Amino acid sequence: MISPEMQSRLRQIGTNLQIARKRRKKTVRQAAEMMGTSLSSVRRMETGDPSVRFSTYLAALEVYQLDYTLRFADPEDDHIGLALEKQRLPHRIRVKKDTRLDF
Repeated sequence: MISPEMQSRLRQIGTNLQIARKRRKKTVRQAAEMMGTSLSSVRRMETGDPSVRFSTYLAALEVYQLDYTLRFADPEDDHIGLALEKQRLPHRIRVKKDTRLDF
């Protein structure tokens, strides 16, 4: 099950990809051929259907030369993970005393 917020984001991504296709003056058929997928997959992707394979979205980004915009799960964008990592940092750093040389 997908949350309403994620469904809304998928619809927006689909709309963005549809705009990219139209700006490049490509038909759905041409886009499908270039992506190596079916007409229905492209149509469903452009409506934000969550059942479309992730690889279809990646193929669309590559075909439209938008793959440079892909920052999916970039560690630098993980604000929660960065905050948790910062919390785990030690407050003090102590140098271990080498006891082997203690006579």
